[in-house]
Amino acid sequence: MTIDYLEKQLENWKRWLLVSSGAAITLLATSIADIPNYSNPSFPGWFAIWLILQLGTTPAGFGLLSGKGWRTLPLAERLNTAFGYLAVAWITLLAFGFKAVWLPSILWFLIFGLGIALAVAYLTLRRTRIDSPEEMFP
Repeated sequence: MTIDYLEKQLENWKRWLLVSSGAAITLLATSIADIPNYSNPSFPGWFAIWLILQLGTTPAGFGLLSGKGWRTLPLAERLNTAFGYLAVAWITLLAFGFKAVWLPSILWFLIFGLGIALAVAYLTLRRTRIDSPEEMFP
């Protein structure tokens, strides 16, 4: 794959990131707003939307971050988009935690631990990207 082709594909991935982030925020807001109505534990339609969003964003984030074809594009260009997809995946996981009140508290620690690990990984990769010396004559 050429770099021009990958840059065009990255723009498409960025557009889909906006759509999926809007869907994840809406899913999180509805799950928080629906907390008083949890006397009925069935939510098959909501779960299907959650599953599609979760299975669509998680592999996309890891694929953009470490995919074989995407490695030809510099990490600096795809880092924010890849971690954007992983952040959307975490938001949908958080929405599932609010919707499924039967989750044990240890899983809540796992969800927040994943969020902290995601933030630390992003800041670490971003810092190494910023601190790397620029080539004067490429």
